[in-house]
Amino acid sequence: MELIRTPQPELADLIERTLTRNGFKVERHEADEQCVLVIPDPGQYPHARQLTEELIADLKRGQGRQPLEPLTGQPQPLLSGGWLASMGWVTKTGLVLCVAIFLTPYLLGDGVYRALLFPSSLEGLASQPWRLITPMLLHFSILHIIFNLLWWADLGRLIERHQSSAQLLLVTLVTAGISNVAQFLHSGPLFGGLSGVVYGLLGYLWIYGRLNPGAGYALRREIVLFMLAWMVICFVGLSSVVANAAHLAGLVSGCLLGGIFGLMARGKGHGGV
Repeated sequence: MELIRTPQPELADLIERTLTRNGFKVERHEADEQCVLVIPDPGQYPHARQLTEELIADLKRGQGRQPLEPLTGQPQPLLSGGWLASMGWVTKTGLVLCVAIFLTPYLLGDGVYRALLFPSSLEGLASQPWRLITPMLLHFSILHIIFNLLWWADLGRLIERHQSSAQLLLVTLVTAGISNVAQFLHSGPLFGGLSGVVYGLLGYLWIYGRLNPGAGYALRREIVLFMLAWMVICFVGLSSVVANAAHLAGLVSGCLLGGIFGLMARGKGHGGV
């Protein structure tokens, strides 16, 4: 008999562990991107249902004290230490580099920016290959850097905490390279910002979560719709000041990576990489 179905794998895990420890036999499967718990013994069902309702009631009473991930709606890990402490070294390094480089024109002139811009031709990458990636570290206004770093911090933190630092670094470098080349071909070398990577991380988490809902960190639908709507708005009304080609290329490359690694993880029978 079906006991409960929920889109939250953490809740299903908790209920399953609690019932198993109390001697109940529980079967679990997924249907319509939800976790379904079943009690095969009808005689055990009434007691299992009662325990489940009590457990959920206890969780609801404590919900106000438990921080939630803004992008996934899932509970943050207990004793996570807060927003900054929950970041890994790749996420923190990205934040520090972007802020430090943003300050260099005020302290050292424009030399650092000129050294990190995309070269004037693709052939220039042969002698200065770092320029394929480094435009992602350049920002041209306070609003520009704040917007990008807030998204980088939250999206990067999810990948680094639930998967690994190496995985975040891989997705970042691949989407940065592809989005930078796309923007260069579209508008030339005078561009910068993390937004191509941000859309890459968004696409990665979006598709990965769709393929592995049991992983527990799929992005909320509203977040994806907001970012896609913002990209369309930028294409229509802000095409002269926003790196739209980088946004689109980052999103597509991130989706492809999310599909590849999502299928690999599903083939292994778990939700992590």
